[in-house]
Amino acid sequence: MGGFFLDSSVDALQQVAGTHNSWLVALSILVAIFSASMALQTTHIARASDLPLHRQIAIGTGSFALGGGIWTMHFIGMLSFELCTTVQYDPGLTLLSILPGWAASWVALQILARPRVSTPHLILGGVLVGAGIGTMHYSGMAAMQMAPQLRYDPLMFALSLAVAVGLAILSLWIRFRLLRTRLTQTQRLVVAGTVMGLAISGMHYTGMAAARVIGMSETPQIALVFNSTFVSVMLSTFTITLTVFVTAANGLLRYRQLYRKMEDSESRMRAVVETAVDGILTIDGRGIIQAFNPSAERLFGWQAREVIGRNIKMLMPEPDQSRHDSYLSNYLRSGEAKIIGSGREVTGLRKDGSLIPMRLAVGQVDLPGEALFVGFVSDITQRKELESSLRVTAARAEQAATAKSTFLATMSHEIRTPMNAIIGFTELLLKSEMNALQRSHLNTVRQSARSLLALLNDILDTTKLERGTFQLEGLDFSLKAVAEQVIASLRLSAQARDLTLTLDYPADMSPFYKGDPLRLQQVLTNLLGNALKFTEQGQVTLRFATLDGMVHIQVSDTGIGMTPEQADKIFEPFVQADASISRRFGGTGLGTTIVRQLVELMGGSIRVESEIGLGSTFHVLLPLRLGHAPEPARADSDSMPLPPLSILAADDVPQNLELLTLILRDGGHRLTIARDGNEVLARFGEQRYDVVLMDVHMPGTDGLDATRHIRQREQAQGLTPTPIIALTASVMDSDRRAARQAGMDGFAVKPLDAPRLIAEIARVLAGDRLPAQGARNPSARAQAARQAIDWPAGIALWGSAPRLARAIEGFLAQQPERHPLPKDTEISPDGAAALESLHGLRGAAGNLGMTVVADIAAQLELRIRGGQREDLGLHIEALRQALADADAALHASPALAEARQHPPSPCVPRAEVRARVDELLDCVDRGELNDAALEAVCEHLRASGEPALCHTLRDALDSFEFDDARKMLRTLQDRLDRDDKDSP
Repeated sequence: MGGFFLDSSVDALQQVAGTHNSWLVALSILVAIFSASMALQTTHIARASDLPLHRQIAIGTGSFALGGGIWTMHFIGMLSFELCTTVQYDPGLTLLSILPGWAASWVALQILARPRVSTPHLILGGVLVGAGIGTMHYSGMAAMQMAPQLRYDPLMFALSLAVAVGLAILSLWIRFRLLRTRLTQTQRLVVAGTVMGLAISGMHYTGMAAARVIGMSETPQIALVFNSTFVSVMLSTFTITLTVFVTAANGLLRYRQLYRKMEDSESRMRAVVETAVDGILTIDGRGIIQAFNPSAERLFGWQAREVIGRNIKMLMPEPDQSRHDSYLSNYLRSGEAKIIGSGREVTGLRKDGSLIPMRLAVGQVDLPGEALFVGFVSDITQRKELESSLRVTAARAEQAATAKSTFLATMSHEIRTPMNAIIGFTELLLKSEMNALQRSHLNTVRQSARSLLALLNDILDTTKLERGTFQLEGLDFSLKAVAEQVIASLRLSAQARDLTLTLDYPADMSPFYKGDPLRLQQVLTNLLGNALKFTEQGQVTLRFATLDGMVHIQVSDTGIGMTPEQADKIFEPFVQADASISRRFGGTGLGTTIVRQLVELMGGSIRVESEIGLGSTFHVLLPLRLGHAPEPARADSDSMPLPPLSILAADDVPQNLELLTLILRDGGHRLTIARDGNEVLARFGEQRYDVVLMDVHMPGTDGLDATRHIRQREQAQGLTPTPIIALTASVMDSDRRAARQAGMDGFAVKPLDAPRLIAEIARVLAGDRLPAQGARNPSARAQAARQAIDWPAGIALWGSAPRLARAIEGFLAQQPERHPLPKDTEISPDGAAALESLHGLRGAAGNLGMTVVADIAAQLELRIRGGQREDLGLHIEALRQALADADAALHASPALAEARQHPPSPCVPRAEVRARVDELLDCVDRGELNDAALEAVCEHLRASGEPALCHTLRDALDSFEFDDARKMLRTLQDRLDRDDKDSP
């Protein structure tokens, strides 16, 4: 190393001092910066290249140019160094010194061409680049040939290498750091090129500062100095030219690549445009068509060559054709868009003059110095036809709905008119004397007629709910009383099926709310009726609670349950769990649909939880507001009987007039009949009547016109208006409104229900309009308000009032022995004896229509089962009083006297009963009915104290539920067999 580094024994006076030509130094630095900048430009081209080959070509040529620039900078820098001696250069070593520069340039550009670089790679690249530049520098210095010797200061030599590596790392880092700034591409190129050029120059001149020339000075040759300057300029020119050529070549390569990409993009775009379903048109700022794709040709009927170069308004009908140019000029002038940048429906003009509905969207293409607009048009003829078809369909659907409503109203009138006669005359016949078989047949007729009427009402309710014409009332009512009334009305049905029906109404929950009690009763009746229908054993429970300010109603049963799929469909009209449900249990599937519609109309919600075999629970949430205790109800026809009245009845159906005559004359009223509106006006002009019963639909002058004439006559003569009650088989709200607008005071729906008709007459005659009558005994009014015996319900089970009275008399006589009432102090902790007595008392009382006794016994049974021993004495005393009231009601009834005058027929012999059961079973197996055998079996059941079983068996046969009837008959067979074995 002694021949390379400066020896410390060398005296400073032996060193030859040298100077640098400042112009050549500046030239060398500019060459370095220019070469570095051009090389960085090639890295940008390489980074943007899609093909690896083009990328490597850009890096290779850029490395060649940068390496040449580094070598040229170094050689010019060497030439700028002036010594007082003659200096020559070894050509071979000088040329070889360019190789490390190329290698360093290739490493640098490989790193710079990457989209990102890690710190270790950055340091490694900087070390390699610095080492390459240093190697190139010192190998070029070694090519110098001169008389003095060339040595290097060790510290400055090491510093030059450190400067080379450090500045190389800095220049690489600067390049990547500038990518995250907001500088433009040119600005980043200039800054990064300057840093890299200074890094190359800095290493060279640091290395020159480390050089020491030892020897004697001599006068250099002037020609050589001139030649050095000339060579520097020539080298600079050559290097710059070469660098520019390399950069231009890479630019042309990049341009060729971009041109091919543009051609590919244009080909793809052309394929898209030509195969697009929508028509695509391009126009300039004057509205001249520049492009017209095949779909546009198909839409408008024009060929592209026929329209290109012409104004776009040729494709528009008036008035758009005249306005289009003003739209464009206004937009270009003010920027206010009316048709640009938006989509809308327009009408296009085809070549043949026909119009086509289209969807048009217009967008602007941003090009320098030129305004282009692209329009996309879609043929919406099919959509318009579909919309038109939908409108026609909607209109037809509305017409169908109106026709359906009209049809239902008409059918309601037509069905209710004969039903009025069927039900009315059946009720009248049931009041007359007849044998048991005849009464049974009439009860079947009445029950079937009322079932048909209920079905008709359900269908009409569903129709009104679907159309949104259903109106709810907002009345103060007792929710607890409604629930108790529903429970009481269904208790006999539950007891007949040996089911427990319970009501759970919390003591801390308000009983009074505001709403529609009638429709709420309908909801509860439908839900509880369904629960009873689909429950074969166990219990049905009605619970009330409050939840988040809403009334929460739960109806739970232990019935057959449903799958999740069946539960999802339970509220759809005419849908039950599956087809077997309809065959097994009957029903139309409208009950739950009406419930859902009514609950939603009330602003509430309903859902169901169910599991197969375990039962179902319906949850109803209603936003009922708290109310007040309702005003006492006006006395009905039973508590306020009518005195003899003068009544004018009008109906065009003779059977209806005959029925009205029988009903009203039975109450002592004087009846005048009329068969049409003209006859009504004639009869009304002859005398005054207390009330008029007016059929709405009559031939000629109908009831509405007749009522208007009566009101006009009364007003003209200053007469007090006569109450008029509308008689109609229609239940549509429009008919009610029409009746009120015509001046009618009341409304009675056919089939006529005698008690309701009388009550409606009493209502319209209320107050000072009701003729004077004797005051009733207060005790009698109280007794009528609280019936101890539900005679209609009991007669429905026992067949006749005398038979029911006879059964009640026997029960009351045997009650102290068979169902004793214990004292509260005698009830054992488990209450077993009391529970058994109360359970039997409840069931027997329910079968006999003694609803008050049955309710109190049920409540007392529940309290004992729940361990509530408070106030048991009061409840037991209330039960005793209810039994006493029932006994008093029995002895006050003429049915008991009639029963004593006609003793019961002898019981049917057991052998005959068994034969009748077998006979009835054979008929059921064949799908036939045998009324005589059924009556004999029912007579035996009633005589045995089981009228509920008789009622259930008769219902099953009337509904053609032969499977249920077969089970009951076989159970009866087994019991008769056991009784025969137990008898001595």
